[in-house]
Amino acid sequence: MQSVSRIWTLGFGMLLIVASCNSDKNTKPEKSAGDSVLKEYATLINKSPEDASLYLDRGKYLYEQASYDAAIEDLKKAIEIDSLNPTYYYLLSDIYLDYYQSKNALFTLQTAAHLFPNDIRTQLKLSEDFYILKDQDNALIHAHKVLNIDPNNGEAYFMIGLINQEFGNRDNAIKSFKKAIDLDPDIVDGWIMVGELLASKNDPAALQYFDGAIESDRSNINAYHSKAFYLQNHEAIPEALSIYDQIHRIDKQYEPAYLNSGILFLELDSLQKAYDKFNILVNIDPDNALGFYYRGLTNQYLGKSDLARNDFETALTFDPGLEKAQKALDSL
Repeated sequence: MQSVSRIWTLGFGMLLIVASCNSDKNTKPEKSAGDSVLKEYATLINKSPEDASLYLDRGKYLYEQASYDAAIEDLKKAIEIDSLNPTYYYLLSDIYLDYYQSKNALFTLQTAAHLFPNDIRTQLKLSEDFYILKDQDNALIHAHKVLNIDPNNGEAYFMIGLINQEFGNRDNAIKSFKKAIDLDPDIVDGWIMVGELLASKNDPAALQYFDGAIESDRSNINAYHSKAFYLQNHEAIPEALSIYDQIHRIDKQYEPAYLNSGILFLELDSLQKAYDKFNILVNIDPDNALGFYYRGLTNQYLGKSDLARNDFETALTFDPGLEKAQKALDSL
């Protein structure tokens, strides 16, 4: 299942997948040094200047390098050559949105919607972009347009769930998310959102939805994290710690699991294990104020006052407003 949105980064979760349209006769250059990659693209484009897919590929590369102006020009050129490929409009809209040009992003998608009025992905992306831009009314309109085209579209119900949640209609949001996963069990974030909403109501049924998310995608960090966080908030500390360890078998760089498991070890008075978790965290993320604060707290409990002082001071360097770090430093 290809999801339509980057919304997880804003608090909820679908992944945006931008489809690529590579020409069979061209080979995409290896991404080595930036200049050499662009030179290879230039060579390919000089040979086939009317191949829109080459401009798409170079535009995607430039987008990844945050060269937004150049990426925009390449996508415009791709559209000029082939105005009937919706993929080009999707990526151009994403670039505009990340470049803080929301009006251009919406105009681009609205142009696509005019050209492809029955294209589900276009309508879903319009709903997504309006949602990101906090225009929930228009987001809802385009989600319903999808259902007019395909009444059994799970992603449209997922969007409606997000919108209902934004409106504060928690019960309607749960119904919409449940409908989404009934129609498409692979919408992992639908499972997670139902679980989160039930957890906010202290409903133990939340666990079955977190388990459903994990069953749907056993590599999804957010699914494991949501379950572990629920367990740690319901005094199931060993179970939560086990899941955080599982997360790190999937992604050794996932910082929140080090922070949370370290805090749980503190609660268990397992000071060395707590220290180890916080120490890994600050080595992965050297400006993580909370990591330094909790490592300092652990050092304080271990009787290492000088090391604790250094950690509290470092935490305040990165976050001068971290009051508990200041209080801990003052107590020393």
